Parts: sequence; C-alpha cells; structure tokens
Amino acid sequence: YGFGGAIPPYTNRGSHCFALNGDIFNPRVNGINEVIECYKRAINNCKLYGPTNFAEIINEINQNIGSEQVNQNHQKFHILVIITDGVISDMNKTIDEIVRGSELPMAIVIVGVGDADFESMETLDGDDEALYSQAYRKYMAADIVQFVPFNDFKHNPHLLAKETLNEIPGQLLNWMRK
Repeated sequence: YGFGGAIPPYTNRGSHCFALNGDIFNPRVNGINEVIECYKRAINNCKLYGPTNFAEIINEINQNIGSEQVNQNHQKFHILVIITDGVISDMNKTIDEIVRGSELPMAIVIVGVGDADFESMETLDGDDEALYSQAYRKYMAADIVQFVPFNDFKHNPHLLAKETLNEIPGQLLNWMRK
C-alpha cells in the first residue's frame, strides 16, 4: 500500500491508502522484486501529496489481519513497514489504530527519511510510555511499533538492518505466547 500520494486520475487530491500495484481488490505482491516494481511504477505515476496520515493505512491492515483466521494450525505474523518523510497530521487516529492493532499478530516499523522533526514518531514507538486510545479507552496490549530515523544509520546498512528488525523477534514471541 501507499499513502500520501495523488494517484491518477485524481491528481489534485491525496490518498492515504492506495494499492501500489494499482489493484485495490488484490493489493498483495509476492517477493521483493514485485515490491520494487510496484514502487517504480508508483514513483512514475503518483505525485507526493500531504498531509502525512497513517491512520487509514493502519486501519486497512488491521481489517485485513483481523479478518484472517489465526490458530495453532494456521499461524501468521505480519510486519507493516512505513517509510515516511513527514510528521503525521492524524496523531490521535493513528494512536487509536495502533492500539487496535496491538491485539493482532503484527508489528509496525516506521522508518523516518529526511530531516523532518520525528518527535511524534518516537511517541508512536511507545518505548517510553504506553499508547492510550481515547476512542477505545484503553492502553495498547503490546508494544508493536519500532521507529528508526534513517539518517542516524544511513552510512551503516548493517546497523540500519539491526535497528529496523531489533524489536521484531520479541514482538513475534510475545504474540505467540498469547
């Protein structure tokens, strides 16, 4: 999925959740090669469009994961990677969706690219303080978000990979223990 883009034929308004492969009814792609091809097409066909909102795309992922059957014989764990260059404009709605997603088999990695003020991303990370949803009137069930400021690691790909994947094993184990 993509977000924060004006997609044809609607080039004068932004979308905060669209299929990068162009097929909203079947947005899944298989393997890194298909992901790269989708990004290449999107770069040529979409125009970046603000503001930066995460709630719609996290909601879509929550709905997809929430509708899947998960049990001892059918186990899945999902990782949502969000690459962003901006400060989000829908913080409360995003927190609501993260709290909702914290009860699902998923992890969210947010990679901040560029020189924006990413303080709000640190808040979403939830390492210092558990996120609380006003809409659902509860705290997150688990810490599912990892924020990585790309600029801090851009000259060391091994350290970037380590930091990006740092919390995933623990998040997966915590989910499986449930």
